[in-house]
Amino acid sequence: MKKSNIILVCFLISFLLSLDLVLKYIVSNYLTSINIIDNFFSLTYVLNDGAAFSLFRGNIYILIIIAIICLFFIIYELKNNLNDRILSIGYSLLLAGLLGNFIDRLIDGYVVDYLSFKLLGYNYPIFNFADILIVVGIIIVIIKEVLKERGKKDEVRSK
Repeated sequence: MKKSNIILVCFLISFLLSLDLVLKYIVSNYLTSINIIDNFFSLTYVLNDGAAFSLFRGNIYILIIIAIICLFFIIYELKNNLNDRILSIGYSLLLAGLLGNFIDRLIDGYVVDYLSFKLLGYNYPIFNFADILIVVGIIIVIIKEVLKERGKKDEVRSK
């Protein structure tokens, strides 16, 4: 386990989590709605008491339990993959995003969302920076794991 990877992971999680919480604070205290690009992008302050696409809306305890289970899983995976810098970054993004939304739910009972996109006449669900971290983290982990499996298969074929 490289000490530099542990430092990178701790810094990345702390920085991204802090940035998420600061953004949500600013949005909560200073924003209602700002149109940035007509019929495409706006900043719109909403309180979300559900998960993605309003799943489990109003069931905060279920969401908190799911988040705690995910936190343990991500920390376990992060700890076991500290030697892999790419996976460490992916799990760090996941952890920072999950913690950002978890803290909101735990303290306030909802998550602050503010990024609103409209594309081809469809209003996409409003989301936040923590959601971006979660999605990008998942993409990194999936791609890395797929490439790792592909490498194992190629190794077996070459023998």
